[in-house]
Amino acid sequence: MTIGRRRWTAALVAALLAAGAQPAAASIPRVPEPTVRLPGDVHGAAAGSRTWIVGATGDAAAIARRHGARALKLERTYVIARAKARAFAADLRRAGLLRYAEPDVVGKTQSAFDATPFAWARGAVVAPNLVPPPPTARIGVLDTYADDTHPDLAGHLVHLPGPATTVTHPHGTMVSSAAGGAFNAFGVTGVYPGAQIVNYGVTEDLRCSDSVNGIKALAAESVGVINASYGFTEPCYAEYEALAVAYGTGTMVVAAAGNEFQQGNPVNYPAAWPHVLSVASIGQDGQSSFFSSANATIDVAAPGEDVPLAIPPALDTTDGAQDGVTLGSGTSFAAPIVAGAVAWIRAARPEVTNGQAADLLRRTATDNGPPGWDRDNGYGIINLQKALTAQVPRIDPLEPNDSIAEIDGTVFSEPDDPIWRGGARKLLSASVDSVEDPIDVYRVRVPARTRWKVLVHPRFGTGDPDLEVYDSRAKELSQGRYSLGRSVRGEGRTDSLRLVNRRRTARSYYVIVYVPDEARFSDASYRLELLRQRFR
Repeated sequence: MTIGRRRWTAALVAALLAAGAQPAAASIPRVPEPTVRLPGDVHGAAAGSRTWIVGATGDAAAIARRHGARALKLERTYVIARAKARAFAADLRRAGLLRYAEPDVVGKTQSAFDATPFAWARGAVVAPNLVPPPPTARIGVLDTYADDTHPDLAGHLVHLPGPATTVTHPHGTMVSSAAGGAFNAFGVTGVYPGAQIVNYGVTEDLRCSDSVNGIKALAAESVGVINASYGFTEPCYAEYEALAVAYGTGTMVVAAAGNEFQQGNPVNYPAAWPHVLSVASIGQDGQSSFFSSANATIDVAAPGEDVPLAIPPALDTTDGAQDGVTLGSGTSFAAPIVAGAVAWIRAARPEVTNGQAADLLRRTATDNGPPGWDRDNGYGIINLQKALTAQVPRIDPLEPNDSIAEIDGTVFSEPDDPIWRGGARKLLSASVDSVEDPIDVYRVRVPARTRWKVLVHPRFGTGDPDLEVYDSRAKELSQGRYSLGRSVRGEGRTDSLRLVNRRRTARSYYVIVYVPDEARFSDASYRLELLRQRFR
């Protein structure tokens, strides 16, 4: 962390020095694998979770009913009271159906505090000459129940059935207005004025199971982008799978990076998961906000201090004027600014996919820190005008394919087709990077008695993609006993493996291209080549 790049207050510095504290360097998250963690196995804050999430490998509905478990919207996933979790998991294990179990951790909304009034945030990312497209794009807001009677949201906000059904907290209304508040000479104007907001209402103490259900419900509505201005400091595997399903169906998730820089700077989820656009906060001087979490997961930055926001009038009690307008600070409000920009891009450029929209914002961002990517601001402050005119990046094919579970039919309802069946030479261009897409897994089907070769040619970038091949019996990449070979030749060099199927029947394999764990930060594009060789 370069302290000179961050606006430190004297009080904050004094507090850190008095505590002997240094902001922690958050570790790079990798692709998770399902684990069984039951009550008594978990330590820390998560140990006190009142409910547990349990995933099954097949139809466990009858066992779930017997134990009183409730099905989540994510297939074969259940939530159950803590006291019943062990017995439920034991019955699933006996039936050969237990896949994972984990605490249903509680998160928090990522707002920091109300602040002094300056109406500047939208103007920092929307140039005066930019005219928004018709407000047809839809923005999903997974947050507290938003006020659909507020003038800035009335007529273009709808609710999906969720845990919350009334306005009891202002956060969802504030977040919705930052993304799509109407241009109506009242209150605030969102980045994409009048955009259709689809709100999945949750309570303030939302749990991972709420996040899972909300992501699934909003993705089923085919919203182009979901805003997640909340965070968990402990990863939740069920949420990872829900995000993968959403991404695979064309929905982008934008998440607040967190406001805990001075509280140990932990990594926050879902912002840290692959294929999620993680947003940090800046102030009016263009520098990182003192509260904004900094780590290897940050993608871009946006205004997050003194942001004008709509607030339910009945809850507008903090700034002395009960007028339905307030100002707030936090990555909670930087994230919907970016979500509004994603929706604008996809409405104006309908050929752009969810991943391409995220890449456009990364590649056109205005660098506001050390040259290139940095842990405070990611690639920099989003620049909507440039993103609307820049060349569309190459599609990264077959995403999400970060784990075997994502291509073998475990996460999705059907397994991916093999990308190669041993015929003509196959070429495929793709990319990997340390945080957003650390691993690409491909399934190939090789005919009987066939010798074949796989190569990974690095194309450009700062990283070095490596290569490994697994036997099809593997279910997880941690099962190294199924590895059939690995090639690690160094940056700029082609990795290759020669293999042979000596059996009398066709055989499946997993080809894995990945960024090594020791890479500090790496972004590499590559060309995958598969070809058949003479059998001897």
